[in-house]
Amino acid sequence: MHYLDNAATSWPKPEQVYQTMDQSFRSLFSPKRGTAKASRLGVNQLQQARETLAQLFNIPNAERISFTNGCTHSLNLAIQAFPWQAGDAIVISSVEHHALSRPVRKIAREKGIEFYVVPYTDANPFVLAAYEQLLQTRPNIRLVATTHASNVIGSVLPVLEIGRLARQYGKLYLLDAAQSAGVLPVDVQEFNIDLLAVPGHKSLYGPPGVGALYVGENAALNTFLEGGTGGDSGKHEMHPTLPDGFEVGTIPLPQILAMAEGVRWVQQTGLSAIHKHETELLSLLLAELREIPEVKVYGHQDVRSKTPVVSFNVLNHQPKTIGETLFDEYGIALRAGFHCAPMAHEAVGSIHLGGTVRASIGYYTQPEDIQALIKALKAILSNTLSPA
Repeated sequence: MHYLDNAATSWPKPEQVYQTMDQSFRSLFSPKRGTAKASRLGVNQLQQARETLAQLFNIPNAERISFTNGCTHSLNLAIQAFPWQAGDAIVISSVEHHALSRPVRKIAREKGIEFYVVPYTDANPFVLAAYEQLLQTRPNIRLVATTHASNVIGSVLPVLEIGRLARQYGKLYLLDAAQSAGVLPVDVQEFNIDLLAVPGHKSLYGPPGVGALYVGENAALNTFLEGGTGGDSGKHEMHPTLPDGFEVGTIPLPQILAMAEGVRWVQQTGLSAIHKHETELLSLLLAELREIPEVKVYGHQDVRSKTPVVSFNVLNHQPKTIGETLFDEYGIALRAGFHCAPMAHEAVGSIHLGGTVRASIGYYTQPEDIQALIKALKAILSNTLSPA
C-alpha cells in the first residue's frame, strides 16, 4: 500500500511509540488514583509528558497543559467552556475544519454569539486587512480562533500576525494546530497564543484518542465535562483548576505517554529535517501534477507557505470515484470528499464538485509513493480517454 493520508492520521508510527504504548498499558495503573507503586509511577510519567509538550511548544508552565481525547475535544473545550456573555463575538478563518467551525456555530445558535469569517483568496488565505478592520470596528469580539494550516489545501495562515493583532486589540487567540504540530514551529509565546489545541495522532506520530489543550494565563475557562479527577474527591462541586479540572475520569495514560514519545521522536529527528523531507516530496508531487492537463490543483502552490497537503480533481471524474479507484485498483490510500471542512471547499470552489481528492505526505512517505500516484492517475485517464 502507498499511504498518502497523513493529514488524517500519520502512518506508520516510530517503533518507540508502539513500544511505549504497549509497555505502559501492561505495567502502569491510572495516575492520581490509588497508592500502588504503578499508579505513583504513572503520576511521574504524566508530568514528564506535560513537560515534553511544553518544551516543543515553548509553553512556560507545563501545568497549564491538560490532556484530552483529541484535538476535537480540545477545541470544543476551548470554545464551549469559554466564559461567553450575551453580545460577544468570535472571529474565524474561511478554511476551518468542523472541529472548530461546528462548536462556533453551536454557540452562535445556543448563546447568541456572533461570528465573523475573514475572507480567503488563493494568494492570501487570511486577509489581514479585513481581519484588522473587524478588530477595530467590532469591540464585542473576545476570541479569535483559527487553524494554523488548512487540512484541505495546506495553506499556512499568517498566525504570527493574527496573534500579534489579537494581542494588540485585547483579544484572546485560540490556535488549532492539528495540521502544524510536528510539521511547523509552533511557539505559544512568539505567536501570542492563549489557547492551543493539538492532536496526538497526526504529525506528532502518536496514537489516536489523545490530544492536549494549553490554557494560557490570560484565558479562563469554565468546566466542560464534570466527574472525578482524583484530586478533589471530597468535594461535591468541581472547579476548572489546571490541569486536573479538564482531565475528567480515568485518563488514557498509555495513549498520553505514547503521544509524548512521538513528540520526543519529532524533537530527536528535528523539525527542520522533517520539513525538508516533506517539502521535497511536496515539490515533486506538485510538479508531476502540473504535467497532467486533466488535473486541477486547488490553492496556491508555493511550498514555502504550505504544509505537505495537496487537493486536486480530475476532469470529468467525481473525487470519491477517483479515491476509491486509486485504493481498490492501485493500492493508494488517500482521502476524497469534503475532509470535514466544507468551509474550505466553499472558499476554493470545489464544494459543488463533491470536494476534492487529497494526498498528504508524512515523514515516512517515499518518492515511489508519489510516483505510484502519478502513474495511477495517468492510467485512469488513459483508460477513460481511450476509444472503446
